[in-house]
Amino acid sequence: MQRTRRQILEYLKRRGKASLEELATAVELVPVTVRSHLSVLERDGLIRTEEERGKVGRPHFVYSLTPEGLETFPRAYHVLAARLLAAVQDVYGVEGVDRLLQQMWDVWVDERQRRVAGKDLDARVAEVTQICSEQGCLAEWEAIPEGYLLHQYNCLTLRVSSEHLRLCDYEHDGLRRLLDARVERLKCMAAGDQSCSYRVTPSDDATEA
Repeated sequence: MQRTRRQILEYLKRRGKASLEELATAVELVPVTVRSHLSVLERDGLIRTEEERGKVGRPHFVYSLTPEGLETFPRAYHVLAARLLAAVQDVYGVEGVDRLLQQMWDVWVDERQRRVAGKDLDARVAEVTQICSEQGCLAEWEAIPEGYLLHQYNCLTLRVSSEHLRLCDYEHDGLRRLLDARVERLKCMAAGDQSCSYRVTPSDDATEA
């Protein structure tokens, strides 16, 4: 990200909100230049503008971070998730981890079943690809003679999955259940591949490969 815009985001992260004049002072630029940077940040959905009224004088505008803007700062969700899984395993054993992951993916599948209900396999593959993309998985699919290939180029749980490969198994099973088809895992990012890729083929009983 451009240096001045990053400085603006960092200032807003520390202060919560700020006026144009405050930001101009903070980044040591004239207000008109800062305003152009703010326009870009607002266009990108990283900041928002609010009108603030004081006890006297005209109202003025202040800027603050949006949820998307907050997400530009590092998070350690993967550390927390890995520690939670390790703690569950210490207390309840591997069976406890499996029960937890099974419950999580049961909910994931149940919440999305209505989006694929009544559709043929071609439409289900397209819809599941869209679902994965909405989650940030950079998913795409392609037709092949025997069925379809489903690729995901971003793994949301990569750092955790690298330590707990069972996560990949439950995702595999969740996709199989949602697609109601035979799903064979070909590549896995947690194992060092460039993508998580699956071959999807019709199956009367949706038996996992």
